[in-house]
Amino acid sequence: MYSILSEELEKRALNLLAKNFEYNQALHMEAPQMAELLGVKEIEIQPVLKVLAEKEWANLYTEGDKVKLAKISWKGLNEIGEVNLKFGMGKHAYDNYSAEGY
Repeated sequence: MYSILSEELEKRALNLLAKNFEYNQALHMEAPQMAELLGVKEIEIQPVLKVLAEKEWANLYTEGDKVKLAKISWKGLNEIGEVNLKFGMGKHAYDNYSAEGY
């Protein structure tokens, strides 16, 4: 059963993928990294990423049933709206993730 909490996590995950795209247009995010940044267990991010892929808002790389990598799609970017492309991503790029409201 997909709950309201799952829908909220879906929005947060899509925003995170959009934020990653601002810096890394060519790269995917690792599912464990996404789970850590979103403050959830890796097992909790798996169904959320699959729903984003079903909506065509994300492209996934999977091994078996497990999502390894995710990247926002053009449809996902259109869902988000404004995305400001930036250049360069230091090792502390996500330190202020929570402060930015994602």
